[in-house]
Amino acid sequence: MALRLVTEATGVVYTPPETNRRPGAMYPRVICLEHSGDSNGTLLATFEQYTAPNPVFPIYVSRDNGLTWSLLSEVRDTHNGWGNKFQPHLFEFPCRLGDLPEGTIMIAGNSIPDNGGSTELVTYISRDHGKTWEFRSSIVKGGLSRVNTQDGPRPVWEPYLYLDAAGDLVCYYSDERFFSDGYNQLLSYQVSKDGGKTWGEEIYNVAIPDGKMRPGMPIVVRLPDGNYFMSYEMVGLPRWDVNFKISPDGLDWGDPADPGTRAETADGLFLGSTPYCLWVPQGGPEGTVIVAGRREGEGDCIRNPGYFHVNYHCGKGPWERIPMPISHDSRLGFTGYSQSMCLIENGTKLIHLCPVQISPQKAQISYAVCRLETV
Repeated sequence: MALRLVTEATGVVYTPPETNRRPGAMYPRVICLEHSGDSNGTLLATFEQYTAPNPVFPIYVSRDNGLTWSLLSEVRDTHNGWGNKFQPHLFEFPCRLGDLPEGTIMIAGNSIPDNGGSTELVTYISRDHGKTWEFRSSIVKGGLSRVNTQDGPRPVWEPYLYLDAAGDLVCYYSDERFFSDGYNQLLSYQVSKDGGKTWGEEIYNVAIPDGKMRPGMPIVVRLPDGNYFMSYEMVGLPRWDVNFKISPDGLDWGDPADPGTRAETADGLFLGSTPYCLWVPQGGPEGTVIVAGRREGEGDCIRNPGYFHVNYHCGKGPWERIPMPISHDSRLGFTGYSQSMCLIENGTKLIHLCPVQISPQKAQISYAVCRLETV
């Protein structure tokens, strides 16, 4: 048995106006509401939007299973007043967490001033399914928003929210602040036991003290066997390989110095750069783990991906390929940059969001809706 994606519709969530800075739009995220009463089935999407000054995280809504989209609200930086600039991530509470009810929407992202002098991962919440937003908490503060700055305070990046096996809220992120300890960048998490109001100590999970490796962009999904699957990029390897680890509880990922396993086919094909992962119930008795990336490689060959990589055994054994519903030109640094997927229509379909070039300088956020079939 295997998974097949049947594309039923394609279109655009957002096209940046000519007045916006390049690269226009990147880093989309999409969720389908499942714990919000009459709003269940509503899709919410966000992304990096390159406006200046004081950018916001836009919230787009679809009430027809992803076919049409409109601006619902904007998450403004009421905490620092700098601008909500990079790496937004949406999460719907599946149960009551702390003082917040089931169905609360949380967004985490990077607050950065125009001069790039600081980074701060912050959260905001919506109590009305994305219409209005209020500041919730600061997770962690970092330094300059420039990659690989060895001579000053270094940044934090790329928050991702999920629940661990104990039902606590976890925020994973990438951290550059420990260069003096030998870590060019590492992956770590903090746990909140009060619905994101406060956060616990930082725990390293993929941390290689060689001064070179830069694991980043963690995405975590729970598998049907109860384990947790985390994909991430290994910048520092020649092809920015997409690796993964598996955890029994969403917290213990083994030895932090272990770089993990590359998601690779039997004939040596693998993805590179800005991965995203999702588990779907179709494809076989254990469903399918799907991983997306910006590039696909074999040895010294790099090409446009054109394919998702999939695994039918909860991450065990070799990976296979299925065609991606959206293509992009990976020669441009902003296309395909951190795609997103979620299940819709009671798990029978998938929506895929991807930054796609509209010019050599800018991308729009495109979508594809696909029916999921076991063949």
